[in-house]
Amino acid sequence: MRKREFERLLVSLGGLSPAQLRHVSQKVGSLNERREVQDLTDKRVEALGACPHCGNVEFARWGRTGAGDQRYRCGGCFKTFTSLTGTPFSRVHNKAKLLENASCMKDLLSVRDAAERLGVHRNTAFRYRHLMMPLLDKHQPGELSGVAEADEAFFRRSYKGQKSGMPRPSHRRGTRASKRGISREQVAVLTAVARGSRNSFITVLPSVPSAATIGAALGPLLKPDAVLVSDSASAYKTAGKALGVVVRQIPRGLHKLGPYHIQNVNALHSRIKEGLRPFRGVATKNLPLYLAWFRFFDRTGGAAKPRQLLLDAIGVPVINTDL
Repeated sequence: MRKREFERLLVSLGGLSPAQLRHVSQKVGSLNERREVQDLTDKRVEALGACPHCGNVEFARWGRTGAGDQRYRCGGCFKTFTSLTGTPFSRVHNKAKLLENASCMKDLLSVRDAAERLGVHRNTAFRYRHLMMPLLDKHQPGELSGVAEADEAFFRRSYKGQKSGMPRPSHRRGTRASKRGISREQVAVLTAVARGSRNSFITVLPSVPSAATIGAALGPLLKPDAVLVSDSASAYKTAGKALGVVVRQIPRGLHKLGPYHIQNVNALHSRIKEGLRPFRGVATKNLPLYLAWFRFFDRTGGAAKPRQLLLDAIGVPVINTDL
């Protein structure tokens, strides 16, 4: 738009009614959100540096899509693509909401609260969330060395959202299990963290905690020189012996044994349960996704920003950059 035309447009705004001005403000805000998301997602094209269809490194800008997204054309296979081709977000209609959705996730909003902030139906807010969460389950630590604390946390088995085929009668959400610890009513979540690190290992065990399940989960992570610290459960001693690592166990009734304790992993359990509290129960089938969401922000002490969440979800890891 030419300068003179733009000036005429600004002058014409003075003749608009309050309702029309609100509409213009909303439209400008939506365009700004779309432009910000476009600028962020274009970083994926820069990071990949190749066509997502064939891997050819020669491509050029090729106009825009009907929704206004930048389109590229590959010089090898001649197919077109956008910055989100090959991601779950490629078919999202209102991409301008993706960054605000990431902000809702950082604030740990429930689906209803997120829908209200985004101005969309709660089913849409749920879909945005569940498109993003599976992409975050890639930040488990590659190894645990030094002193590594491990313990399990238990969550009530939940069939939230399931309308039929339940193995038990439904009950009021929030009902406590009939007993603590291992039972068919609860799901075990194994957690481990190395001293001096916030990048914790969190996984839902496929069955009750045992030497086999614990060993299978921790075996690929524990370095030969690691010292595994746990509570007095015999499964850890058996698993540690099979893995060839030193195990130090805290006797029942004690908080520490010399320099060894599991206070860091217990603090992690407290943060997990506090982080999941706003959702008033998480369906067991979705628990790994919510734990991945929690771990993304917890490993930075809550310092990760919505932009980092969106970029990480589309395959541009920038967790250590200042965005």
